[in-house]
Amino acid sequence: MIEDNENILAAMQKKQLEILYELDRICKKNSLNYCLSSGTCLGALRHKGFIPWDDDIDVYMSWNDAEKLIKCQNDFQEHFFIQTYKTDPGFQSTHYRLCDSSTSCFLKDMEMLNCNHGIFIDIYIYYPYPDSKILAHKIILDSFLYRILVAGDGPRNHGRIANTIGKIVLNMYRGKRRKKKINQIENEYKRNGGKNYVATYFGKDVTLTKSIVYPRMWFENPVYMQFEDMIVPCPGDIKKYCELQYGTTYMQLPPKEKQVPHHEFVYFSVTEPYTKFKGKYY
Repeated sequence: MIEDNENILAAMQKKQLEILYELDRICKKNSLNYCLSSGTCLGALRHKGFIPWDDDIDVYMSWNDAEKLIKCQNDFQEHFFIQTYKTDPGFQSTHYRLCDSSTSCFLKDMEMLNCNHGIFIDIYIYYPYPDSKILAHKIILDSFLYRILVAGDGPRNHGRIANTIGKIVLNMYRGKRRKKKINQIENEYKRNGGKNYVATYFGKDVTLTKSIVYPRMWFENPVYMQFEDMIVPCPGDIKKYCELQYGTTYMQLPPKEKQVPHHEFVYFSVTEPYTKFKGKYY
């Protein structure tokens, strides 16, 4: 059951925008950099705000600034929480989130996980992409190990073979060996000597053989765009970025049947804290 079905998307977007305000405030206060990513970036370019049917906000941060952001937790208003697998052990992902703990957002793919389930914005971390092709391929392969080891589970929704491989990996790396491998891959991400390009090694950006890479200068020299009532940073060549993500037709609206939110909600509320539902949804 979802609070106020007719206005759920508008309520979700309004709350997420408030979270973005807070991230923007803290980043300015502490001289940290972020920029919009994915559909949020496309929304700024094509709609000057949310894609009308979009149900999330995505941003990028460098690994260095993201680690500094965690140390700024006390600068945030009390109900905001920086969620990572380190700050919230029940969170089984390698990206970060900024959550509003005074709200509820229970997603189907996170059902019953014991972690913060407040409404959130996603923070995707980018790292140097190595100049060496051999090292780049090694890191791409390691990125799959990394996500399995952090999640402590085989890949979901990728079929039986992927799930079996995940279980084999987890059997190989247990206890201290698992933590050591996670740290090893993180160090490889951060300190591989790459100077010209960056990558997230996450989600649709990466396959077993290649990764989408972005010129580092896009993030060092962002372009500022309108997003709803904010002026926010986006990758420096925003048109090339959107083309890289969505192809040459990125300014065209998709067919009506594809103009739908992409998250599956179990329950959502802007007025009730997620902690109210412990034992029911998590």
